[in-house]
Amino acid sequence: MPSPLMAALKDVGDGIRLAPLWWRLGLDQTASRFQRSVLGPFWMACNLLVIAFALAFVVSALMGVDMMKSYPQVVAGLLAWSLVGTTIAEAQAIFLYNAGLMQSQRLPLSFYVFLHAQKSATNFLFQAIAFWATMLVLQRFSIPHWTLIPALVVMMLIVCFQGFIIAIPSTRFRDVAYMMSYVVQLLFYVTPVFWMTENVSEKHRWVVELNPFTHQVELLRAPLTGHAPDAIHWWWTLGTLGVLAVVAITLLAMFRKRVVFWL
Repeated sequence: MPSPLMAALKDVGDGIRLAPLWWRLGLDQTASRFQRSVLGPFWMACNLLVIAFALAFVVSALMGVDMMKSYPQVVAGLLAWSLVGTTIAEAQAIFLYNAGLMQSQRLPLSFYVFLHAQKSATNFLFQAIAFWATMLVLQRFSIPHWTLIPALVVMMLIVCFQGFIIAIPSTRFRDVAYMMSYVVQLLFYVTPVFWMTENVSEKHRWVVELNPFTHQVELLRAPLTGHAPDAIHWWWTLGTLGVLAVVAITLLAMFRKRVVFWL
């Protein structure tokens, strides 16, 4: 009989082998959300651009920053947050949303986590296209830096590991889902998404610099706006990835067999 750790690793391996299935299912689920819609998934991008415009207006008015300069940074920050923070709020429903499929089909738990990551990646892609199109119209377009590709790979791994860490306890304790919505809101305001770290005084800047979400946002925002991320953002994000991987595999090994009975 395999050990719980080996069973957890086998679960992840089985989920990877089912990539064609969860990839296709993720595309179908995304398309079904926007049936009979003209813009389809680009409605998410419209929401991003409108919110970014409002926040950029606030930043320019309160901090005296040129709006044409702040708007690309705000949009890129919100786009990065769609992977960094929004996926945290959505992760609590990974198993609950797929309860019917889990109870009727014997699929690895990682299948549903990868499905969640695939839909997040698809949403990010549509929003990124709208971001670059808007920057072209505003004549603020910059060619994305090549580091965007490895940064996205690292962030998608983080999304997967966070999915396990949040979805497993959320399935057992339903109050976690409500708690996560407040946690994500708090993280949004203390993370430099629509404001820059440079706007924080030296006295309090350590709070921002010790926030792992700061480095994840900057890891994506910098290449989106044509710059290479600083090395410190890579080290922080890779360190966070390592910690999340250990915690996720541990939870999967301990509770893999129980999740379906908690639905």
